[in-house]
Amino acid sequence: MKDPDIEFSKWEFERKQGSFRFAVRTSLPAILGVMVGSSIEPIFISKIAWSWAQTTNILATGFWASVGAFPFSFVIWWWREKKYKRHIAKFEKHT
Repeated sequence: MKDPDIEFSKWEFERKQGSFRFAVRTSLPAILGVMVGSSIEPIFISKIAWSWAQTTNILATGFWASVGAFPFSFVIWWWREKKYKRHIAKFEKHT
């Protein structure tokens, strides 16, 4: 079971770093994972040699993954910020 106070103190540190840095840090592994996943198929399954078309396909896949991952990271930021503010409001209400 997670200790909520530790979780919220970690979030305080993350909020000081900013939402853009959070979005980049959370989106980058997803984008790289999609790109690596789309590059595995041509390497191991395809019978043709590596070509420029496969490289552009992987780059396009990375672009579209970033189009989805960055907004989703900001949604996660918004949700965690809302949860943090609710927790602070409850804490201040009891003191």
